[in-house]
Amino acid sequence: MQQFTVSGLAIDSVNDSPVVLLKELDGDRVIPVWIGPAEANAIALRLADVEPPRPLTHDLLQRVIEGVGLTVQRVVITDLKDQTFFAEVVLEGQGTVTRIDARPSDSIALALRTSAPIFVADHVFEEEFGVHPTDDPERHDRLRQRLERIDPESFGDLPL
Repeated sequence: MQQFTVSGLAIDSVNDSPVVLLKELDGDRVIPVWIGPAEANAIALRLADVEPPRPLTHDLLQRVIEGVGLTVQRVVITDLKDQTFFAEVVLEGQGTVTRIDARPSDSIALALRTSAPIFVADHVFEEEFGVHPTDDPERHDRLRQRLERIDPESFGDLPL
């Protein structure tokens, strides 16, 4: 399992969907995760260090977790099945560790709010999107071509 950071947000111009780009903290692998507009807005606000006038859903979730004496230990992208990523939020507190099934977009938005690290399970790299350039050059080229079609400048056009 490797640690990742959010390297940015973009719009996939092919299907007009927001994409959050996760970059390996101590490496050069990148995983694009297609997400919904609401989650993209929540992530964009946090990346821009903008506090909304009222709490968003992820802010509420952070407050509830902390209010019951738990902390977000980490977020893990656990799997990729049929081009859908799966994740879990790992909570710790009161002598227990609890793993909560969650969408990656919500998990990432929560991790940014709680300063929790984001990890990706090693086997996810064997799937379609997470590849190292030297692992499979053909697969890497397909990913590179798809990422080149993403327009990072257009993300600013989304309502925040």
